[in-house]
Amino acid sequence: MQACPGYVGVRAREDVSARLPSGDEAEALESDSTQPVLQLIRLTLDAQDQPIQADRMVMPAQLQQLRYDVRIG
Repeated sequence: MQACPGYVGVRAREDVSARLPSGDEAEALESDSTQPVLQLIRLTLDAQDQPIQADRMVMPAQLQQLRYDVRIG
């Protein structure tokens, strides 16, 4: 999904969870339905903390590594 034209994302909030895939997800990932997946949901917010974009990603959990580079202050 693309951000709305004219809006600028300044912050993103991500939630990551592990679960078993749906049948459609297992098929799309060419994986077994008993193999866990990671689900990442990202909400991009503008300067007024209004959501402008939402993304959902599902990936096989095996051998995944997530890295976050967070600027504080």
